[in-house]
Amino acid sequence: MDSRQLRYFREIIESGSLSAAARSLSVAQPSLSQLVRNLEHELNVELLIRTARGISATEAGQRLYRHACLIEAQLEEARDDVVSAGSEPSGRVVFGVPPTVAMALLIPIAETIRLEMPRVRFRAIEAMTGHLREWLMNGDIDMTLLYDNTNIGNCSSSILVAEDLCFYSSPQDWPFPTAPGQPVGLDMIAETDLVLPSERHGLRSFIERIARMQHLSLNVAIEIDSLSQIKALVARGSGYTILSPAAVQDMVADHQLVGAPIGSPQLRRHIYLVRSASRPLTVASRRTEQICREVVADLVDRKIWKAHLPAG
Repeated sequence: MDSRQLRYFREIIESGSLSAAARSLSVAQPSLSQLVRNLEHELNVELLIRTARGISATEAGQRLYRHACLIEAQLEEARDDVVSAGSEPSGRVVFGVPPTVAMALLIPIAETIRLEMPRVRFRAIEAMTGHLREWLMNGDIDMTLLYDNTNIGNCSSSILVAEDLCFYSSPQDWPFPTAPGQPVGLDMIAETDLVLPSERHGLRSFIERIARMQHLSLNVAIEIDSLSQIKALVARGSGYTILSPAAVQDMVADHQLVGAPIGSPQLRRHIYLVRSASRPLTVASRRTEQICREVVADLVDRKIWKAHLPAG
């Protein structure tokens, strides 16, 4: 099995018939039929189901198709990397970011990459950390930011920044006798009606883990896996939440939300920059990682992102 066979097989699946694939590839249809038979013999599985309306892939064929797409993308990136070695970075970089970080980080990173690497095709994906980890392991993205660097296989990780979570409320519904901005304990927060993402979300699992360590049970009144909707509900007075300052900076600046640091215990979590082990390390992806670190350091130094850089 080689790259040519995989490319031809991908075209067969996407065309829906051997004849259409043959026309697209400018090869004889019997040659494609023989290619499929050779693959099926080599792998000892049936790859295609032939009907009067064309062909469709078996489960094994669908898996081979996914591998063919991934391998072709990796070959393209390898070519881009070799061509760009010692020259201007080029090619595609796919970068995953959780919603709680995206607001502070994505725009300055995208703008910096556009200015410094105009030949790079930069794609940013904002999603929950569970999805990001899955895509990273599958090789669908080059790198991502995660709050937990466990269960990442052979992917490499390093601490990017640490941030403290805070309690947030609408200005009209502040629930504590102390004023906003004054530290509050997690035991007091646990008694409020919280609006948090579901337990599949990294933020929720982190908060729940700290609460269990303190022998506390959180009162989660509403579960919703949308950062924008969580903030909107809290701004309307429909509950309270725990988020990072970076995630709410827009609504705090507009006086729609007020907050307080959590003083006992402090909820500090690390953000890891994790690189996929399944995708080639290109000049463009290496420089994207450097830009990410430079942008984060600048945002922290200017106190736009209230976070802590790792020592050294």
